[in-house]
Amino acid sequence: MTDVTDFKPWPKIPRFNRDYVITEKIDGTNSQVAVKKLLADEDANRFLGTPGYNVVSKDDGLYVLRAGSRKRWIAPNRQKLDGMEALDNFGFAAWVADNASALANLGEGTHYGEWYGRGIQHGYGMLGRKFALFNTSRWGAGGISLPDGSPAELTAVPELARVRGHALNEAIRDTLRLLRTLGSVAEPGGKAEGIVIYSVEARQCFKALLENDDLPKGLVSQ
Repeated sequence: MTDVTDFKPWPKIPRFNRDYVITEKIDGTNSQVAVKKLLADEDANRFLGTPGYNVVSKDDGLYVLRAGSRKRWIAPNRQKLDGMEALDNFGFAAWVADNASALANLGEGTHYGEWYGRGIQHGYGMLGRKFALFNTSRWGAGGISLPDGSPAELTAVPELARVRGHALNEAIRDTLRLLRTLGSVAEPGGKAEGIVIYSVEARQCFKALLENDDLPKGLVSQ
């Protein structure tokens, strides 16, 4: 139904000929770590012992961390969340809890990435698991700018290209050809899934898959 009382302006249109970052799409499970630094007058007791929350002390104060999947907060399976047995996401919340002090060095904010490896999707033939952050502009391709002392499992997705809009189509074609020929850059020897194209201007991600890119996810056989 049309609302004639509240005016809705036409949104600002991002310019196409701006920066785009192309990274490898990792075949895992979307995850996140939320980090909050408590103010001096904030009471940490409401987080201590509460399932799903991790409180750590750093030189500059107290930090609270929480793990999430793409759709919900998660907690280690040994804890209870909202009165029910918690559901972890392939052990990601347990990993965050075990590495909370080091992960607090990422700083305040929500840090999105892909949790991948053994037992997740096709697993890349890995014996363990990794958390690859999406923001290569901050953490560098492959995580070369991560804080000192970061967990060994923490990395960033491989950055394959950084181009302006006029060169985007060619860059997409070339990076897909690269992955199709050489396989995964993140895990050499593994099968690549595709790429993610991030528009810096629009703050919007798009994906292109090497296989079944024209099919909805629900129609692709696993």
